[in-house]
Amino acid sequence: MVNEKCSVEECQNPAAYQVILYDVYLPLGDVFFEEDFTCPRICRDHMIENESKAKGVREPRGGVEYPYTNRNLAQGFTIYRPLE
Repeated sequence: MVNEKCSVEECQNPAAYQVILYDVYLPLGDVFFEEDFTCPRICRDHMIENESKAKGVREPRGGVEYPYTNRNLAQGFTIYRPLE
């Protein structure tokens, strides 16, 4: 993961975070915690913009629309794991 670039189109900044899609389906106790293949890495500037422009409900089984992540509109929300 060292020296990876941000996955946002045309961005040349180094990635600062791994992007994870997270959701919990409480009736079954299922947890979805997987890398977002639509934007697997993101730089600090795009992460801030992604969160500030997000629209939706950040809760289990909710739906959040982001400008850069979760492009397939999966249920749940985006979380960011800092890259070492």
